Amino acid sequence: MSTIIKRTARAVALVALVLGGWTAIMIAMPFVGPAGRDVAVVGNTARAIDAIRAADGEIVGLRQGATIARSTRPGFVRALYAAGAPLVIEGRVAEGCFAKKGA
Repeated sequence: MSTIIKRTARAVALVALVLGGWTAIMIAMPFVGPAGRDVAVVGNTARAIDAIRAADGEIVGLRQGATIARSTRPGFVRALYAAGAPLVIEGRVAEGCFAKKGA
């Protein structure tokens, strides 16, 4: 194998490792904070709103592709997943990643 192919493969592997690690951290962050922090339910807005209501949460904001929610209930993130939320990530980070709805 040529040196260029080896370097390219190594670079692709490192990028995949970094992106995989970042994704794992984003998914884990909502589970490890105190209750009452903002979280983002990523995906279909109607489905996200239904999950937030079922988990006794409060809708804080709407973004394109994510709904920001909050609850003081312990285990809120687990309740969101149990209610059908497809993906829950840290809310403060999501607010910077998803554009405001209607903007």
